[in-house]
Amino acid sequence: MKKEGNMKTAIVTGAGCDIGREVALFLGTKNYKILTHGTEIKETLKNTHQELEKRNIPYSTYLADFSSTDEVVATCDKILKDEENIEVIVHAAGGSTAFGPDKITPGQLIDAVNLNLIAPMIMTHKLLPSLTDSSLIVFTSAISGIHAGWYPTDACFDAAKGGLSRFTENMARNLGPKTRVNCIVIGLMYVDDNYKEWRAARAEQIPMGRIAYAEDYVKCVDFFLNNEYITGISLPLEGGWMSYNVNPPFSTPQMQASS
Repeated sequence: MKKEGNMKTAIVTGAGCDIGREVALFLGTKNYKILTHGTEIKETLKNTHQELEKRNIPYSTYLADFSSTDEVVATCDKILKDEENIEVIVHAAGGSTAFGPDKITPGQLIDAVNLNLIAPMIMTHKLLPSLTDSSLIVFTSAISGIHAGWYPTDACFDAAKGGLSRFTENMARNLGPKTRVNCIVIGLMYVDDNYKEWRAARAEQIPMGRIAYAEDYVKCVDFFLNNEYITGISLPLEGGWMSYNVNPPFSTPQMQASS
């Protein structure tokens, strides 16, 4: 679907997950053409495209396994060929597999760091030539990247997300004032209907009394869009959870990567 002459362009990685889908739909209502990304055309990504089509929101899709740096580079090259200007990039792709430091293999470690840190770094650097004045980049981190030990089985995930927060600060310093760079730091986010009892128990530890949802993430993106002086920050989306206990003693169920 082609965009109209006055439309802007936004990239949303991980567009098949709840966060990516809601961000894509939100930006679509703000007169953006959406470039969606997923690892492959799964039912979840199809649902995102169907919702965009219902709203007559133009979009293009790019498939890539973000654990592969070669695929990330190839995807960026395609985008640069297809799109002259990009106004917004929301890095929503990522995920944890909770292998544990004594079980994870070197290959799994590399894949996890590539997905959660290296891929968004490469994409950001590769697409710099296409970013317009007043453009916005949003990364997605996690509170475990700020306070180690929230998810004790996810040491490499924690390290990758911590690196993403530092990358946010560095890029904000180097890209301003043309481009603003911010990060949303997720606490406990709804993914699917699995682990209901576990989530309910965790919600009792959160001052706001519930976990976060994709709609909460979208409000953070909206905040960044509408505050032109805000850059270089990592905005906690955790309902005050960190004020409850920096390192709460609980185990974490295995989570799947978003795509």
